[in-house]
Amino acid sequence: MSSPVVQRQRKRKRIDTDGDPEFQVAPMVDVLLVLMLFFMAITSTEVLKKVKNVQLADANHAKPDTHTHDQILVNVEWNGVKEIATFSLDGIDYSSPSQMQGVLAARRNENPASYVVIRADKSVEYSEISDLMTTCANAGISTVSFAVLIGGQRPTQPVPSDESGAN
Repeated sequence: MSSPVVQRQRKRKRIDTDGDPEFQVAPMVDVLLVLMLFFMAITSTEVLKKVKNVQLADANHAKPDTHTHDQILVNVEWNGVKEIATFSLDGIDYSSPSQMQGVLAARRNENPASYVVIRADKSVEYSEISDLMTTCANAGISTVSFAVLIGGQRPTQPVPSDESGAN
């Protein structure tokens, strides 16, 4: 006869082969929670780039932009009471486009394929947009797009402008 220690070891090595293998739920829940946190973080950073107070202009014949991963998003808000425009880039407000030139140039140097998307309030004066486009050109960014509403119905992706290479 074998010793009690050997008998215990044999009992431990026995595997229940009669039943089906059990599905482990805990690891799957962990993976789903990690994925959920990842997508929440990505979504919140994209939402924070857009200013909610900006009322985009309508464009009936606009075409959606399919190239969206190299965007530098610039929001332009119009204060009708003070009659001034406020420019924001990466959550930082600027009183004039020329103050953003260094930041735009640095972003352009990081990624030469990047382009500026202007999300301007429909009340913003053209001179403010012209100054912003000049600043983009001075920073080395030759492609500028405008975010608009197609027919006033729904927000769209930026629409490439015909004003590439503004000086």
